Amino acid sequence: MNVLIEANRAGNAVALISNRAEPSWFQGAFGGSGVRFLQEIGRQSGEVVSLNADRLKLNSYDVIVLASKDEDVQMGKNGRALLVATGASASRQVQSLGIRVSDADEFAQVIQLTAGWSGHWWFSGNAPHYCVRALSDLSGYGKSITQQEFAKRLTNTVKNGGARLNALLAVTARSLLIDGADTVKNLVWGVYPSSRSANDDSDTLCDFTHRLRTTVSRVRYAERGEPLFIRHTPSARRSEGGGGDRTDPSGQIETIHLNPRYSTSNQLRGKHVIVVDDCTTYGVSFGVAAAFLRKAGAVSVMGLALGKFGNQLRHYDIEILTDPFLPVVRGGYVVRSNTFFNGETNQVTQQVLQTLIP
Repeated sequence: MNVLIEANRAGNAVALISNRAEPSWFQGAFGGSGVRFLQEIGRQSGEVVSLNADRLKLNSYDVIVLASKDEDVQMGKNGRALLVATGASASRQVQSLGIRVSDADEFAQVIQLTAGWSGHWWFSGNAPHYCVRALSDLSGYGKSITQQEFAKRLTNTVKNGGARLNALLAVTARSLLIDGADTVKNLVWGVYPSSRSANDDSDTLCDFTHRLRTTVSRVRYAERGEPLFIRHTPSARRSEGGGGDRTDPSGQIETIHLNPRYSTSNQLRGKHVIVVDDCTTYGVSFGVAAAFLRKAGAVSVMGLALGKFGNQLRHYDIEILTDPFLPVVRGGYVVRSNTFFNGETNQVTQQVLQTLIP
C-alpha cells in the first residue's frame, strides 16, 4: 500500500481494479491518497487499461499492471500493458511471467530504476533481410570497457536477479511493446549462442530471453531446454580479438547451425523470429543468424542487442546453400555483400542502462 501511495505522490496515476465492488477496507487504506478504486466487470478484456491510458494521455505500454490473479494477466496482455508479477501469487499464469517482484520494496525499486527510460531503442535499423534493434549506446561506458567486460556485467545482473534484472527486462519489454511485438503471430524467440555454448539452453541470455518472451508474447513456440541454434564447434572469442577480421562472418557460419528439433514439420517456415544477443559491434551474429533462419523459411528476423558499441554495425547478405539444420562447411554458403548498416538513433537517458548493468 505504501509503495502505491508513494508512486501516486511521484506523479503516477495509480488504481486498484477489480470485477467486484469497492471493498470496505479501501477508504481506510487509501482514502485521501489519490489512489483510486475502479470496478470493471470483465476487466480481462483489457479495455480498462486502454481507456484509462487514453484518458490520461498515456500509451498502453506506459502502464504497469501488477498481477496477482489470472484475470490480471489477461487484462494486461489484452490491454498491451507492461506486466509485472507479484511473487506471492499462487496463480500459475502469474508465476510464468518473466518480470516477478518478490516484495513491495523490489517493486518500488523497479519503478524507480525505470523512471528515466522515456525513449525507445537507442539504435533502430532495417535492411532487406533482417532488422536490428539495440537498447542502448555502450560507448557511454567509456573507451576502457570491452564487449567481454560488458558481457560479464550483464551476466552478473542476470544471475543476481532482483530489481535490476526486473528493471532491465521492463525497459526491454516496453521497447518491444512499442514495436508491437505482442501482436505478432507465429513469433519465435532465440538466443545467439556464446562462443563455447553447451547447447542446453543455459547461456546467460537464455533465462533472460525466456522471461522476456513470457512478458511480451501471446504465443510460445520456443521451448526451454531447446535452443534455437547449436554451436557444434567452439568459435574464437571475437570480443577478445580472436578470429582475425571481426567483420568476416565465416568463422561464425562454420561453427553454428539451427537446432534439428525445429526442422520437424517445418517449424520455422512462415515464422517471425527474434534473436537476442548481449551486445553488438560489427553485427556478424545477426547477419549469420538471419541467413540460417531465412534458409529455414522464416519470413522476418529481428536482431535484438541490449547494447551497441560504436558505429561499425554492418549488414550482411549471406546465402546458406546447404541444410541449415546441419553444419555448413566452406563452399556451402555465399557472402554476397557486407555493407554498413544504416539506421536511426534515439537520444534517451543512457544513464538508465548503466544503472541497471553497473
